[in-house]
Amino acid sequence: MLNNLTGLRFYAAFWVFLYHFFPVYTTLPKVGYFEIGYLGVDLFFILSGFILTYVYYDKFFVNKVSVIDYWNFVVKRFAKIYPLHFIITLIFIPLLYGAKYIFNQTTVNIYSDTIIHNFLMIHAWNMSENYSWNFPSWSISAEWFAYLFLFAPLSFIYKFNKRFFVLLNITILFTFIYYWISIPNFTMDRYTMNGFPRIIPEFILGVLVGLIKIRHTLSKSKATVVCLTSLSFLIITFYLEFYFQQLCIIGFAGIILSLSYKTYFDIFFASKKIIYLGNISFAFYLTQFLSLIIYEQLFNILFSGLKGNYYMILVQFVMAFGINYFFAAVAYKYFEEPLRIFLVKKMKISKEYKRQSIAP
Repeated sequence: MLNNLTGLRFYAAFWVFLYHFFPVYTTLPKVGYFEIGYLGVDLFFILSGFILTYVYYDKFFVNKVSVIDYWNFVVKRFAKIYPLHFIITLIFIPLLYGAKYIFNQTTVNIYSDTIIHNFLMIHAWNMSENYSWNFPSWSISAEWFAYLFLFAPLSFIYKFNKRFFVLLNITILFTFIYYWISIPNFTMDRYTMNGFPRIIPEFILGVLVGLIKIRHTLSKSKATVVCLTSLSFLIITFYLEFYFQQLCIIGFAGIILSLSYKTYFDIFFASKKIIYLGNISFAFYLTQFLSLIIYEQLFNILFSGLKGNYYMILVQFVMAFGINYFFAAVAYKYFEEPLRIFLVKKMKISKEYKRQSIAP
């Protein structure tokens, strides 16, 4: 039902890839679209709040949430994000130590005090100014915070008083936006690196949009209009430089809402190939740093001294994307999905257990 949003996940991860790749590894002149690719993470944060609200609406926002319900929710989220994060972090420890102390790579920075924070997925909880290891995983840490400490409390407030819930969350959202506007030369990546100022308002926005989706139905035509309006809003604020960094999350929210219905753009989001890319998007995102390290070494071996022209930039892109895609496909098939299923099966508390626990 949300196939369009599965496809959108790939575009968000791909946008982040463009940001990590082109400005760093090529001589391509600055392209604004690539330079702001870090905003793909913000799209992920809003999408996360939206999807969780849509999927768990009855269980969390309507019915009473038991400790077992909350445990099972956390287990499913943990099983989705932790195994691949754990494996890649393990890979980076010898990789970075070897680069720095065996191959004398002076540009490699290692912060040993953050290892435990990384394994606990709390490294973006303002524990340290440095993330180290697999850098993109800071957003996974921020998501983990939202799963543990935002989603359930938001659902409780909603059940307590819906009007208060809406007023409170809109106030929080626009307080953040107003504060961002007050910061000179604000950019989302530079200001919100510890995770909290980014995940809190954006996850809340996703929850609000998810509740709109549940309460309202849009026709294909209306959903397409909402999508075009949101896209136009993003383009206009970007080219006019009208607080784009601060307001882009509003446009992202509109796109997410519109694509949760059928639109005339479904072919770009819901084809089999795009849905597959959406399914491996988490692995594609989380393996980017590792893939680009390997790409750089291979490119220097195979094409040393040939950088510069547009033909070679295309070769660089295809090579880097291909490596990232390969790692993502392998990681998804052999690690992410099998381990997710295994952990859910082992850690989830079944309904039978619930009945047994309350039996006389």
